[in-house]
Amino acid sequence: MVAELDGIVAGLVLPESLLRLTAGGRVRLRYDAERIREVFQEEGGYLFELFDPAAIGRQTADFRREARGDEEERELWVVPGVGIDPERSLLIGSLGADMPIALDYRGDPAEPRVLYCGADGWRVVAENVNRFLSLVGIGSAE
Repeated sequence: MVAELDGIVAGLVLPESLLRLTAGGRVRLRYDAERIREVFQEEGGYLFELFDPAAIGRQTADFRREARGDEEERELWVVPGVGIDPERSLLIGSLGADMPIALDYRGDPAEPRVLYCGADGWRVVAENVNRFLSLVGIGSAE
Protein backbone atom coordinates (compact mmCIF):
# COMPACT_ATOMS: atom_id res chain seq x y z
CA MET A 1 0.00 0.00 0.00
CA VAL A 2 2.54 2.57 1.12
CA ALA A 3 6.08 2.85 -0.18
CA GLU A 4 7.22 5.19 2.58
CA LEU A 5 10.62 5.97 1.14
CA ASP A 6 9.30 7.33 -2.14
CA GLY A 7 5.93 8.69 -0.98
CA ILE A 8 3.83 6.45 -3.23
CA VAL A 9 0.41 5.61 -1.81
CA ALA A 10 -2.12 3.47 -3.67
CA GLY A 11 -0.11 3.94 -6.87
CA LEU A 12 -0.03 7.76 -6.68
CA VAL A 13 2.74 10.08 -5.49
CA LEU A 14 1.95 12.20 -2.44
CA PRO A 15 3.07 15.82 -2.80
CA GLU A 16 6.27 16.37 -0.81
CA SER A 17 4.78 19.05 1.45
CA LEU A 18 1.94 16.74 2.53
CA LEU A 19 4.29 13.81 3.00
CA ARG A 20 6.58 15.86 5.27
CA LEU A 21 3.64 17.19 7.29
CA THR A 22 2.00 13.80 7.88
CA ALA A 23 4.94 11.34 7.85
CA GLY A 24 5.06 11.19 11.65
CA GLY A 25 1.43 10.10 11.96
CA ARG A 26 -2.15 11.28 11.64
CA VAL A 27 -2.28 15.02 12.18
CA ARG A 28 -5.07 16.79 14.01
CA LEU A 29 -4.21 20.38 13.45
CA ARG A 30 -4.98 23.58 15.24
CA TYR A 31 -6.67 25.87 12.81
CA ASP A 32 -8.68 29.00 12.49
CA ALA A 33 -12.36 27.92 12.47
CA GLU A 34 -13.36 30.95 10.40
CA ARG A 35 -10.80 30.05 7.73
CA ILE A 36 -12.10 26.48 7.64
CA ARG A 37 -15.65 27.81 7.17
CA GLU A 38 -14.44 29.99 4.29
CA VAL A 39 -12.47 27.22 2.58
CA PHE A 40 -15.01 24.41 2.94
CA GLN A 41 -18.21 26.49 3.08
CA GLU A 42 -19.51 24.45 5.99
CA GLU A 43 -21.15 25.56 9.21
CA GLY A 44 -20.72 23.83 12.55
CA GLY A 45 -17.93 22.15 14.50
CA TYR A 46 -15.17 20.32 12.74
CA LEU A 47 -12.69 17.59 13.46
CA PHE A 48 -10.21 18.73 10.83
CA GLU A 49 -7.50 16.17 10.31
CA LEU A 50 -5.01 15.10 7.72
CA PHE A 51 -4.19 11.40 7.54
CA ASP A 52 -0.69 9.93 7.70
CA PRO A 53 0.48 8.02 4.60
CA ALA A 54 -0.61 4.63 5.97
CA ALA A 55 -4.09 5.95 6.80
CA ILE A 56 -4.28 7.62 3.37
CA GLY A 57 -3.64 4.19 1.88
CA ARG A 58 -6.31 2.50 4.03
CA GLN A 59 -8.94 5.22 3.51
CA THR A 60 -8.30 5.29 -0.24
CA ALA A 61 -8.48 1.48 -0.51
CA ASP A 62 -11.84 1.49 1.31
CA PHE A 63 -13.08 4.35 -0.89
CA ARG A 64 -12.09 2.53 -4.08
CA ARG A 65 -13.64 -0.73 -2.89
CA GLU A 66 -16.92 1.02 -2.03
CA ALA A 67 -16.92 2.89 -5.35
CA ARG A 68 -16.60 -0.44 -7.18
CA GLY A 69 -19.35 -2.00 -5.03
CA ASP A 70 -23.03 -2.32 -5.70
CA GLU A 71 -25.04 0.62 -7.02
CA GLU A 72 -26.13 1.78 -3.57
CA GLU A 73 -22.52 1.95 -2.32
CA ARG A 74 -21.36 3.78 -5.48
CA GLU A 75 -24.06 6.41 -5.05
CA LEU A 76 -22.59 7.32 -1.65
CA TRP A 77 -19.40 8.50 -3.39
CA VAL A 78 -20.37 9.34 -6.95
CA VAL A 79 -22.20 12.56 -6.13
CA PRO A 80 -22.79 15.89 -7.90
CA GLY A 81 -20.24 18.64 -8.24
CA VAL A 82 -16.92 18.29 -10.03
CA GLY A 83 -17.04 14.55 -9.42
CA ILE A 84 -14.14 12.31 -8.56
CA ASP A 85 -12.39 9.29 -10.05
CA PRO A 86 -11.59 6.99 -7.11
CA GLU A 87 -8.78 5.32 -9.06
CA ARG A 88 -7.09 8.69 -9.64
CA SER A 89 -7.54 10.18 -6.20
CA LEU A 90 -6.31 9.81 -2.62
CA LEU A 91 -8.35 10.54 0.51
CA ILE A 92 -5.99 12.69 2.57
CA GLY A 93 -8.19 13.91 5.42
CA SER A 94 -11.62 14.87 6.62
CA LEU A 95 -13.74 17.39 8.44
CA GLY A 96 -15.62 14.55 10.13
CA ALA A 97 -17.71 11.53 9.19
CA ASP A 98 -18.58 11.42 5.48
CA MET A 99 -16.80 14.75 4.86
CA PRO A 100 -13.65 13.62 3.00
CA ILE A 101 -10.82 15.74 1.62
CA ALA A 102 -9.13 14.27 -1.45
CA LEU A 103 -6.32 14.83 -3.89
CA ASP A 104 -7.55 14.73 -7.49
CA TYR A 105 -4.93 13.51 -9.98
CA ARG A 106 -7.11 13.82 -13.10
CA GLY A 107 -5.37 17.04 -14.16
CA ASP A 108 -1.67 17.47 -13.43
CA PRO A 109 -0.41 14.41 -11.51
CA ALA A 110 2.57 16.44 -10.25
CA GLU A 111 0.21 19.07 -8.75
CA PRO A 112 -3.08 17.36 -7.84
CA ARG A 113 -5.89 19.69 -6.86
CA VAL A 114 -7.65 19.38 -3.51
CA LEU A 115 -11.34 18.43 -3.43
CA TYR A 116 -13.83 18.29 -0.60
CA CYS A 117 -17.13 16.40 -0.52
CA GLY A 118 -19.86 18.23 1.37
CA ALA A 119 -23.62 18.04 1.23
CA ASP A 120 -23.64 19.52 -2.29
CA GLY A 121 -21.07 17.08 -3.67
CA TRP A 122 -17.41 17.26 -4.61
CA ARG A 123 -15.91 20.72 -5.09
CA VAL A 124 -12.47 22.16 -5.63
CA VAL A 125 -11.04 23.89 -2.56
CA ALA A 126 -7.50 24.52 -3.86
CA GLU A 127 -5.53 24.13 -7.07
CA ASN A 128 -2.73 22.24 -5.23
CA VAL A 129 -1.63 21.06 -1.80
CA ASN A 130 0.56 24.06 -0.99
CA ARG A 131 -2.30 26.44 -1.73
CA PHE A 132 -4.63 24.26 0.38
CA LEU A 133 -2.26 24.31 3.36
CA SER A 134 -1.99 28.07 3.05
CA LEU A 135 -5.78 28.52 2.80
CA VAL A 136 -6.46 26.51 5.96
CA GLY A 137 -3.74 28.42 7.81
CA ILE A 138 -1.28 25.66 8.55
CA GLY A 139 1.48 26.91 6.27
CA SER A 140 2.93 25.35 3.17
CA ALA A 141 6.21 24.19 1.77
CA GLU A 142 6.26 26.86 -0.94
